[in-house]
Amino acid sequence: MHKLGILTASLVAMLGFGGLSIEAQAQAPAPKKITFLTNYVYNGRHAPFFVGREKGFYKEAGFDIDIAPATGSGFVIAAVDGGKADYGMAEVGPVVQAIAKGAKLKAFMVYTDVTTSGLASLTPFKTPDSIIGKRIAASQTDSARVVLPIIFDEKKLDASKLDWQAADPGVYFSLLLSNRADLFTASSDGDMPALTKVAAAQGKTVEFSSFVDWGYDVFGYVLVAGTPTLEKNLDEAKRFAAATRKAVEYAIKNPEETADIMVKANPAMNRDTVLTQWTGAIKSMQTPYTAEHGYGSAEDKRIQRTIDLVKKALKLDATLTPDDLFAIKGK
Repeated sequence: MHKLGILTASLVAMLGFGGLSIEAQAQAPAPKKITFLTNYVYNGRHAPFFVGREKGFYKEAGFDIDIAPATGSGFVIAAVDGGKADYGMAEVGPVVQAIAKGAKLKAFMVYTDVTTSGLASLTPFKTPDSIIGKRIAASQTDSARVVLPIIFDEKKLDASKLDWQAADPGVYFSLLLSNRADLFTASSDGDMPALTKVAAAQGKTVEFSSFVDWGYDVFGYVLVAGTPTLEKNLDEAKRFAAATRKAVEYAIKNPEETADIMVKANPAMNRDTVLTQWTGAIKSMQTPYTAEHGYGSAEDKRIQRTIDLVKKALKLDATLTPDDLFAIKGK
């Protein structure tokens, strides 16, 4: 009886603890379903978001994340502003322009310290003035339509002489390689590795003109959210930023595994290309600025320079401060 009593007590205790565990699990909130938009069709630059999902970083932060591609920063901004996406990534220039025009969104984390954007071509274009009169393929929502006028303004050039050719990103390569466009808006990390392979198969070489090399030294891609969301629950954005930072740090330390995770989620992608793209993106994240201020951070002085450049180039009248652009500036 004594042994039976001990066994019974043990079973009761186990069941009791089990009941508490089940009750605790029932009380734990389910991860919040959210939609996150990348700025473009998937490439290696976007791999950390898939790493964060695969490794459970976003789930640990309370999110069930759905990652979806976009056709440019303008598309992302419109979707987030319109409540069709919870979070997204966009070039900072178009974000400033949108806020100046009344969009209800803000940045809450710097994803790449400098832009990886520029122009791809079959012949070299070493200076901004060399592209005047050349056909530039770009979607209507591509960030280059904002960035290039800023560069032109800094160089005292007339941005009205830019010859934009509206095109879907899916046909950029064919337009360039068939000589139906002289340049297209591209990224050193996302587009160039794949374009180089395609062009080489046709016996052609490609060139890349970097916006950074042309003097565009403001922040690159930032994470954005709707102002109502940020005002209602800033902690949620902080948790999302922290999970993203954790994913980026993991991806930087484990580039091979990062490429594997990206291809696992997107089987049509080429692993070697993804690895090359991600390796290139890392360079835009590890800069002297991030070494000094920390990855993901922004200081008022540099934010204000970004605002002033965009306002001047695009002739915007709105008065904006760093707080109007960034809801969260530090880590």
